Amino acid sequence: MLSSLLPFTLLAEREYQYVAMDLLEKRKKQLTPEHLPWIVHWITTKSWWDTVDYLAAHTTGKLFSLHPELIRPNVTAWVQGDDIWLARTAILFQLSYKAKTDQKLLFSLIESGAASNQFFIQKAIGWSLREYAKTEPEAVRGFAERTVLSNLSKREALKHLG
Repeated sequence: MLSSLLPFTLLAEREYQYVAMDLLEKRKKQLTPEHLPWIVHWITTKSWWDTVDYLAAHTTGKLFSLHPELIRPNVTAWVQGDDIWLARTAILFQLSYKAKTDQKLLFSLIESGAASNQFFIQKAIGWSLREYAKTEPEAVRGFAERTVLSNLSKREALKHLG
C-alpha cells in the first residue's frame, strides 16, 4: 500500500505530499507495524508542520490505535530525541482519541517535552491539551495548574476552559 505512494513522496513539491496523504487517508485501516518506518521517514524528511500534523494525528494515531504495542517504545524515544517533528508527533498522535486517550501517557509526554524551547513543541503541547480538555476539562485544568508549561502551551491548553 505505502509503496504505491512512494513516487508522490519523492517529489519536491508539497502538493504531491498532499496527494499522498489523501490516498493514505483512504487506506489507513490497512496500516501495519511494517509501515511505521515509512511514516517515520516521511515525518523526518518531509518536515512541514502541516504534513507532520496530518501524519501525527491521522496516520500515526490510526496505526497506534490498531497496534498499541508500538506506542510506548516509539513515543518515549521520539519525545526524548533530537527530532522536533517526531517529538511533536509523539505529543499529537492521540489528538482524536477523545475518551480513549491514555491520559497518563499524554501527561508524561508533555512533561518530557515541556522544557523544550521549540515553538512547534510548545504549540503541540497546548493543542493536545486543548483537544483533550473537550473530553476531560478538569483533568487538563489540574494538570496545567500543577505543571510548569510555557505561556504559549498554557494559554492554548486553557483557551476554551475560561
